[in-house]
Amino acid sequence: MDIPFTPMKTESNKSLLNQENNENPYLKKFQENEKKDFFPDANVEEKNPERFINSNEFYLSRLNKKEAESNKNINRFKVDQFLGEIRNDGEYVNIILRDHEYPDGDLIKVEVNEQIVMAAILLTEKAKGFKLDLKSGFNVVDFVALNQGSSGPNTAEIIVYDDQGKLVGTNRWNLATGVKATYIIYKN
Repeated sequence: MDIPFTPMKTESNKSLLNQENNENPYLKKFQENEKKDFFPDANVEEKNPERFINSNEFYLSRLNKKEAESNKNINRFKVDQFLGEIRNDGEYVNIILRDHEYPDGDLIKVEVNEQIVMAAILLTEKAKGFKLDLKSGFNVVDFVALNQGSSGPNTAEIIVYDDQGKLVGTNRWNLATGVKATYIIYKN
């Protein structure tokens, strides 16, 4: 059975498929001369405008650093280091320690006059501190490198404050395993 088809007549000649091309001013495309520079400080080459960050560069720089570390003269880290002498009238000093390079598991031991005060301190990028009571006379404070972490040598930054909170000493070390850095604190 055939159904007769008769086109429907509308009052307007507008078709959904053939609409007039009236540009909406809000949807108007930027002309070449109206281009805005949204990132004026970005140095993007016109030849290659889609330049993305290479996420591997971070890891490559770390690998290259480890390669450079293998070329280090390890013998200079195998000698004891004298950090300095501090004269103090207070009852104690506060000692702050942290790993000043890559936190890689460096461990140290703290001895005062050849007596162990702290058996093992793990150095991280976050500073750790402790109060060290002083005896009259010389207090020889040794920081012994127990290891070199995963990326030698054993690296640390040390800051010493007196009991009044005044900075009295600051230093850094790079030590091989078993080597020590020494502060001599003289209590008057």
